[in-house]
Amino acid sequence: MPRRLTDNLLNLIVRMSPSEKRLFRLYATKKAVKNELLFLNLFDFLEKKKEYNEEKILKKLPSIKKEQLPNLKSNLYKQLLNSLRQQKKTNHTSIMIREQIDYALILHSKGLYNGALDILEKAKRMALDSERSLSMLAALEIEKHIEGLYITGSMYPKAKVLKNQTNTALRQVSVNHKLSNLSLSLYGLYLQYGYVKDDRDFDFITDYFKNNLPDVNPDSLDFYGKIYLYQSHVWYYNMIQDFANNYKYAQRWVDLYIESPEWQKRELTLYIKGLHNVLNSLFMAQRYDKFAPMYEELLRLGDAQIGNMNRDQRSTFKLIEYTHGINQFFLTGNFIGGSQYVHQISEAIAKNEFDWDLNRIILFNYKIASIYFCHGDLNNTISHLHTITNQVYPDFREDIQCFARILNLIAHFDLGNESLVAHQVRSTFRYLSKIEHLQPALKSILAFVRKIPRISEEDLKNEFRKLKKELIHIEQTQFERRPFLYLDIISWLESKIEDVPVGEVIARKAKHNLSKNMSMPNVA
Repeated sequence: MPRRLTDNLLNLIVRMSPSEKRLFRLYATKKAVKNELLFLNLFDFLEKKKEYNEEKILKKLPSIKKEQLPNLKSNLYKQLLNSLRQQKKTNHTSIMIREQIDYALILHSKGLYNGALDILEKAKRMALDSERSLSMLAALEIEKHIEGLYITGSMYPKAKVLKNQTNTALRQVSVNHKLSNLSLSLYGLYLQYGYVKDDRDFDFITDYFKNNLPDVNPDSLDFYGKIYLYQSHVWYYNMIQDFANNYKYAQRWVDLYIESPEWQKRELTLYIKGLHNVLNSLFMAQRYDKFAPMYEELLRLGDAQIGNMNRDQRSTFKLIEYTHGINQFFLTGNFIGGSQYVHQISEAIAKNEFDWDLNRIILFNYKIASIYFCHGDLNNTISHLHTITNQVYPDFREDIQCFARILNLIAHFDLGNESLVAHQVRSTFRYLSKIEHLQPALKSILAFVRKIPRISEEDLKNEFRKLKKELIHIEQTQFERRPFLYLDIISWLESKIEDVPVGEVIARKAKHNLSKNMSMPNVA
């Protein structure tokens, strides 16, 4: 077995719950004859040791010969998947539909055509109830094959029904395919480039969105079609920083689950992600008055469902719980609580407990560093920023990589590391000079930091005031608000001008912002 497949086998065993392992042993014991239990012995060894060491396996299990190992590993992997498939099929409608289709094929091979058709009818009902158009097509293709080749007594009245069912499923699959491609492509563009930075970016993303968005009536779409449609709008409005429309379509996404609560169980991960996007839009709009109750709703969902969640769902839930757990501290300015809260996130990242992707880990490290910075813990700030700045990730979250390098410079400046600041300025400038479209805010900040060594102590506050005025002007420009949400440089400048901690300035603004929002109309 190739190394990658060996790793997959070991990883699968490690991820199995105690209950899944117990049921697998029962499954394997009932299924295998005595000389076939070698794969179960191998399972017991790998489950206990949590590592694959061929020499130790052969020494500990003398009944296994070296030449048998490749086949044993392959067989064990297959048996594990078969066992898990049986255990999990009631939780996955697609598996149950495919099982019915498999039964129909077996009956068909035995010449039991009417029995096969009866089972295919059941598979189609399941596909229709769960809005699985591709599964419906798979069942229809086999049904048409049987009806077309054999006299079943139902072909004449059935032909028109099968034609209409096939055409309906094909239309649904086609539009869902276009919408899911658009959603995925927009998310890929976001991961590569981040948010729109100028008119050229805006025109490119808008043209791409409009040219690839199918002309559809949302009411004609099935559940998945509506999800893909709303996802596409969420990604688009998020990238162009239209927070009101971002909120509107994220809320429509969540409303699908409120209108049809049965989908919360069927597609829990998508529901959690919908809540995430509502919370994200409210955070971007700085609407803590609406953010707080929605975050409580997310936590209530976790309390109610965490025991029933599979690993993927738990991973997604914890990702979103932690993301907005951090965000609430930026909205309230409570950085003492924030610095205590992020410890558990750092531990989860270090343990690789949830297998979060690189995008999530980079963003978490930046947000954790920002919490520590606002709390005044500059050493921890720099430590977390180094996980980003010590590497270059080509074509990946350039925005975060830029902000991390700027914040690193500021942290070293606050620590009084003059020699390090001079070095960091040069390396940061080299990195930023490679960015094709560097935002005006970053240009101004970098230009200021580069001349810090030449500014006298008595002139420093005046220079802070000049930069603040320049940045306030830039902040009013379209597409330039986003950098200030990632890096609240204006609050840092005010803290230097007033000789108070930056966290105190942000907390004061958060209190004012909450008071203002409470008096605003009920819109994002």
